[in-house]
Amino acid sequence: MDIPQGYKQTELGIIPEDWEIVRLGDIGNFSKGAGISREDAQTGNIPAIRYGEIYTTHNYCIQIFYSYIDTVVAQHAKLLSYGDILFACSGETKEDIGKSVAYVNDIIAYAGGDIIVLSPDQSCYDSRFMGYATNAAYVVSQKSAKGQGDAVVHISKDSLAEIMLYVPQNKDEQQAIAEALSDIDGLIVALDKKIAKKRLIKQGAMQQLLTGKKRLPGFSDPWVEKKLGEILDYEQPQPYLVVSTDYVDSGFPVLTAGKSLILGYTTEQFGIYNKLPVIIFDDFTTDSKYISYPFKVKSSAMKMLTLKNNDYDLRLVYELMQQIDFPLKDHQRYWISEYSQLTISLPKDREEQTAIAEILTDMDKEIDDLEAQRDKYHLLKSGMMQKLLTGQIRLTKPLAKVVHLVPKASAVREIPVDAHIWAGHIVNRLWQSKGWGRTKLQKSLHLVGCYAQLDLGGEYIRNTAGPDDQRLMNYIDRKFKQYSHVNVEKERLLDGKIHYTYTPTSRIQEVEMAYEQYPQDIRERVDNLLDKLNLMNLAEAEILSTLYAVWNNRIIKGERITDDLLASDFYAWSEHKADFEERKVRRMLDYMRKENIVPIGWGKYIDEK
Repeated sequence: MDIPQGYKQTELGIIPEDWEIVRLGDIGNFSKGAGISREDAQTGNIPAIRYGEIYTTHNYCIQIFYSYIDTVVAQHAKLLSYGDILFACSGETKEDIGKSVAYVNDIIAYAGGDIIVLSPDQSCYDSRFMGYATNAAYVVSQKSAKGQGDAVVHISKDSLAEIMLYVPQNKDEQQAIAEALSDIDGLIVALDKKIAKKRLIKQGAMQQLLTGKKRLPGFSDPWVEKKLGEILDYEQPQPYLVVSTDYVDSGFPVLTAGKSLILGYTTEQFGIYNKLPVIIFDDFTTDSKYISYPFKVKSSAMKMLTLKNNDYDLRLVYELMQQIDFPLKDHQRYWISEYSQLTISLPKDREEQTAIAEILTDMDKEIDDLEAQRDKYHLLKSGMMQKLLTGQIRLTKPLAKVVHLVPKASAVREIPVDAHIWAGHIVNRLWQSKGWGRTKLQKSLHLVGCYAQLDLGGEYIRNTAGPDDQRLMNYIDRKFKQYSHVNVEKERLLDGKIHYTYTPTSRIQEVEMAYEQYPQDIRERVDNLLDKLNLMNLAEAEILSTLYAVWNNRIIKGERITDDLLASDFYAWSEHKADFEERKVRRMLDYMRKENIVPIGWGKYIDEK
């Protein structure tokens, strides 16, 4: 396997040349926490951390305390110091054993029993980085392998000391990685708070709207009481049961009315429930869900509930069902015997029912959108930890401005990792645009590099379709294949030419995660340009890229600039440019000025080979 430039092979895999592999036992001293019982944790006002809280409430860095002890208990507990790493050394599963958090706080606090404390050398190791690194996937697998026990799993101080860790030798890079991960943690926490607030707002609205305490403007008809069985028909699930539970990643969802909702996906094409919308109801637990898409089910205890007639709004009925406090008794089926006989109160006016349902649906959609955004950040963070904590992606700054009229023959050409990241982001934004292929990707990459003043290692030359750098494109193709961020497909056309198609894979989020680390003003500037390119066909993108190049060339050489001269340079670029009407070329010049896509002389002069 080829080792990328700037990386080295180690016993644990390929890492950057300026990183090292260290044993946890070699980076600091280990000690043990001391017992703080559940009762002790409520006796005083001195902050403390119990091992169970590491699993349930703390996330990489301790910021909030949930336990407080008195001075008597503190005498027997472990006093913490700034920068300590705390490991939970008892747990329920080997997969979770040894979860760790960093103590980056100057407050006097104590660690309870079943906590192992590592005090790293602060001159070499950033503790926030260590808090993330000791929870990286490759470290979790090492801890899991060292866990001992069945009902309760333990990991010892000596076992933790043998854990191997990838660490940048430069502490500044450790801090940069920790800062990036901490930023996305902050976004997740902020979204969690916002989601909780929106749920409280919806709960308040439900208490008002679903009881008639607050009436919507324009409605005054009385409410009526109805048994659920008078409103809803039920259907047994047998025709819709999934045959195979060997679930796949896509297809028709297999649903449960419980919390998890989607058990998996099936490719079975028969027995698909599509009489929508519908309420699915678990006959044993009385859990229910409102569903608006085709599905299959696994449990024979499921019932599908639909309206008997159009006098009622199914969504409102579902919301009212969520307010029912139904006491479960023995393990039995409830719909026919009891649940369908329950009474709900709802507006007699169908329009008022729908108006209330729409308000609550809009609130649910807002919460769902926030949860989807939070899940995306969790996914991004997972990708960030995988790539940043193993050195596969480095946090680098754009290189300084480079202007060379004639490249030095002896110079060794290097293409930075940034080229892969920016190219991947372009693919993700433009892969469905008109005329998509290798040429449009290259024109877009050239424009982005110049427009945002990014040195992506390009050495462009004149070619028929505009600025061309096959070495750069080949490098990007190799990176796409190496990391599986983008599928690269080749097709030989009738004229013998090869057409490349670039499509993002599910792993493109790893590229987007790295892209998010660039300054926001640069990202906004680039994305604004890509939005314009997304609306252009290949010919328009070629005209724009070539005009940008000839215009930039004149600025670099200090030559006069007029529309006539730029058009003349455009047609002198290659014979192929005669295919473009002059009115389209001049119209593009007007568009460039209007949209401020105007070069400033940044980069290298583009000439023939």
